[in-house]
Amino acid sequence: MALKVLVVDDEPNILVTLALVLKSEGFEVRSVSSGKAAKAVLAETTFDLVVTDLSLETPTEGYEIVRAAQKQKRKPATLVISGFPDLLDKWEAEGADAGLQKPTEVPELLDTVNRLVGNR
Repeated sequence: MALKVLVVDDEPNILVTLALVLKSEGFEVRSVSSGKAAKAVLAETTFDLVVTDLSLETPTEGYEIVRAAQKQKRKPATLVISGFPDLLDKWEAEGADAGLQKPTEVPELLDTVNRLVGNR
């Protein structure tokens, strides 16, 4: 059974690219373009991994998504991505499992994703 990933980004090109890369690796991917939509999906569906941009409706909306993911019975791994290094510096303190800076190279993304879901 394919692992389920929620991808959240408000930049359409990045959202599509992340989804295609993850689908090509065999993941079942659901994509949304806002924090509000992500939190609604997390309230009704479980995932193995959540990959979210940090800066959505607010500069740190991605951390709100991480907190929403942590409320699930089976907590998914969480990966935050951002083009703003000063926001990304706090990923560990904010409860995310990993953080990557945009632009992210595909091998680095896949290495991180596979490390996060390796034991699921």
